Amino acid sequence: MKRILFLIFTLVWINLSFAQSTDDILKLLVEKEMITQEDANALKKEEKKDSTTVLTKIKTAFAGSDVFKLSGYGQIVFNSTNNSVVTTNTDMRVNRIILFASGNLKPKLSYLIMYDFGPRSGLHECYGEYTPIDAISIRFGQYKVPFTLENPMSPTRWEGIYGSLSVNALAGISTDVIGAKAGRDMGLQLSGKLFKKNDFYRIEYYAGLFNGTGFNTPDNNNHKDFAGTLIFQPLKGLKLAGTGYSGKAPYVKPGESIPRNHVRNRWSAGGEFSSRNWYARSEYLYGNDGGIDRNGYYFTGMWKILPERLDFFGKYDYYNPDKNESSTAIREYTGGINYYFSFLSRVQLNYIHTDTKSQSYNTVAAQLQLFF
Repeated sequence: MKRILFLIFTLVWINLSFAQSTDDILKLLVEKEMITQEDANALKKEEKKDSTTVLTKIKTAFAGSDVFKLSGYGQIVFNSTNNSVVTTNTDMRVNRIILFASGNLKPKLSYLIMYDFGPRSGLHECYGEYTPIDAISIRFGQYKVPFTLENPMSPTRWEGIYGSLSVNALAGISTDVIGAKAGRDMGLQLSGKLFKKNDFYRIEYYAGLFNGTGFNTPDNNNHKDFAGTLIFQPLKGLKLAGTGYSGKAPYVKPGESIPRNHVRNRWSAGGEFSSRNWYARSEYLYGNDGGIDRNGYYFTGMWKILPERLDFFGKYDYYNPDKNESSTAIREYTGGINYYFSFLSRVQLNYIHTDTKSQSYNTVAAQLQLFF
């Protein structure tokens, strides 16, 4: 029996390594009188059964498993912008190429690893999370900071192609004083869901301590930043939220030449409504960066004509990087359509009109989003 098992392993290895026919190898062994024809016939049956099992195990090692799941998405965007100062600028590019690896190491212990292979390549998230009960969840690692309703959302679920101006500026996404940090940071977070009512929870809470430097950046001071969110859901589909952020970070203020430690404080208040055919979200944000007051707000509404297939949306977006200077305010008006041809795979078309004190812009943007 051991000889048969050894020969089976040898045959499988030869097949995988040299892609030779099992029949040819067995024929050669019989000719060399190393095995009998009866042994060859038995080996063919055993090899076929066992090699199929081995290959099947390799191909389906994680099928249906909770331990490891791989998913991801890619976004390809087209922009055409025209304004009174610059001639029409047309651009096509890959926006994001994201891969996720996630799973449950134990029933109450999960993990997620997220990497962007796109133009801004780098590790986005890597964390472990322990959830003994719904009311308590402990997360440690790098992930999205719990500030505002929009920041924790995936771009795959945004109504439009681009995020809100005030969230981009005050949640560390693109125009924050700490730079473009994708709204993420390294930290330790406690969260949970309380007071279950039928199939939803009345209260959700998130509170964490973070480096305050953004993702993939070591801490650069002795201060840990605090971020937290409290969500109240009086009715299913209706959420009212308040969020806050208190921190310090070294950055260059207007009028200064070198980075110094300054406060980086923010708060927001907003709400979200979701039903089968309608969706709306609005938030007001305020920030204080070293004594400079910033504020903004947005409102977006969506009509889901064919849920999970076709929707229209409109959005008003306002942001002022210096609340005491009205001339710095930016206003955007966006209208768009989203067509889904598979789960989270869609074609998006947006028209964006932007007004500043000195000029206005008109942008037509389209995006292909592929999710697996």
